[in-house]
Amino acid sequence: MTPTYATTPEATHTREPFAWRGVLLVSGLAALILSVSAVRLHIAGDELYYLACGRRLAVSFVDNGPVVPLIARLGELIAPGSIIPLRIPGLLLLIAVSILAAAVAYECGARPRYQILAAAAFPTSPLVFGFTVLTSVSFDVACQALIIWLLVRWVRTRQDRLLVALGVTAAIDVQNKWLVLMLAAAVGTGILVIGPREMLRRPALWLGLLILAAAMMPALLWQATHDWPQLATNEAIAHETAQTMGGQWGTVGAIIILPGFLGGGLALLGLYGLVRAPHLRQYRFLLVAAVLMVIMVIAGHGRSYYVAGAFPMLFGFGASMLSTLFAAADPRIALRRLCTGAVVCSAALLAFFASLPYPSSWIADPNSPWLPLQHYGNDTWHTLADAVHQVAITLPPADQADAVVVAAAYNQAGALDHYGRSAWIPPVYSPHRGFAAFGTPPDSADTIVYVGFNHGSEQRDFLSGFAETTLARQLTDPLGLSGQNFDINIWICRNPLTPMSTTWPTLKYHVAPPTP
Repeated sequence: MTPTYATTPEATHTREPFAWRGVLLVSGLAALILSVSAVRLHIAGDELYYLACGRRLAVSFVDNGPVVPLIARLGELIAPGSIIPLRIPGLLLLIAVSILAAAVAYECGARPRYQILAAAAFPTSPLVFGFTVLTSVSFDVACQALIIWLLVRWVRTRQDRLLVALGVTAAIDVQNKWLVLMLAAAVGTGILVIGPREMLRRPALWLGLLILAAAMMPALLWQATHDWPQLATNEAIAHETAQTMGGQWGTVGAIIILPGFLGGGLALLGLYGLVRAPHLRQYRFLLVAAVLMVIMVIAGHGRSYYVAGAFPMLFGFGASMLSTLFAAADPRIALRRLCTGAVVCSAALLAFFASLPYPSSWIADPNSPWLPLQHYGNDTWHTLADAVHQVAITLPPADQADAVVVAAAYNQAGALDHYGRSAWIPPVYSPHRGFAAFGTPPDSADTIVYVGFNHGSEQRDFLSGFAETTLARQLTDPLGLSGQNFDINIWICRNPLTPMSTTWPTLKYHVAPPTP
């Protein structure tokens, strides 16, 4: 049976005012609820790395720009040792993305209650995991959602200043990650295939693109002078996704799960509306863009959240469709029940997120059903730092003067760099990914404390470069986390066979250890 599209204000593009009060209430309340979890979650490995980047600010880094490290640095300066300044930006961006989802619904004629529904979809989805800690995900999703809303509004209003704002937003986003280039390529293809091709004739668009190109130049020059490590990082991520995250089918499954219950339903309605609904026909180029983004991520073994910037758009389109369907004289009872069920399930999911982290006592038993959630019940980075500190202070004073620490993984190095500021740990280096760009251990360091994985070629390769290696400590907590306090060896390495300045370039790698 073909759905009936009623002659309603939204169908004729006569809009009611934007539901500011309801949208702010829903998004702000969700952020407030999630703040309970955000301020209790233990510091994450990526946050430790961004803090390390913030202490070494540059125009670019191996796999990210300076935006998030700058936020981390400011947070550390405002409240040293506190995680609260690190969590506030993500929660504020969560509110912003929720507002943008509602704004897309408004542009498409949705009534206020459905604008509010679109706003509620984002903070009640698993995507909030990227907003309760400091990550590049929240910033990237917010910027991409803003870019798409600017496109949607331009299609309706033809205000060219929106195209300049689009370029400025993209220029800011590229200081975080280069994923916005994938969005630009996908949107550009959609416009060429379906239109509106009129956009390509607007000087404002090319001015915006010029601003984006200029903003990219410092990072491009940095990458060029460092042998393009971003390309190697992309290959490493593809390898890790293929090997440890279920490969391409795992990516497909994650993309399906990420929108959540309410968001998933609205996204499906939004996709349906872009294909069938007359009032969404002018936005079909964004359907092409969304499909292309999914194809590029799956084919390139990318991570599922790379396409998350398109979800607020789909939530808004879905809310517009729901508003149109429910305006019919005889709305379907089944659709109402599905909508109610999705809202209830989403509220339960939000309560689940807000209850994190779980008490460590819940996972004290290896047979506990809560064991898979150990990342949200344990704080074990300090355990690793304490162990390295204890090994370091046992070194003879003559060795301590020139000793350094080398960690196998960038997040380990970030943890040691962070906790070493309160309990003495020698200067920290790592050959892994972004941390490798922070410098080479000095040739004067005849004693190196090496933190490695029990399995993997990285440990063997590193140890083979020393005349004397001694296993000083092992971390084998059966309830611990790999890379933090499980399957970790701490070695004391003396008398390198060749200077570190010579061997270090051969020790660098991008794929997360251990590798066979």
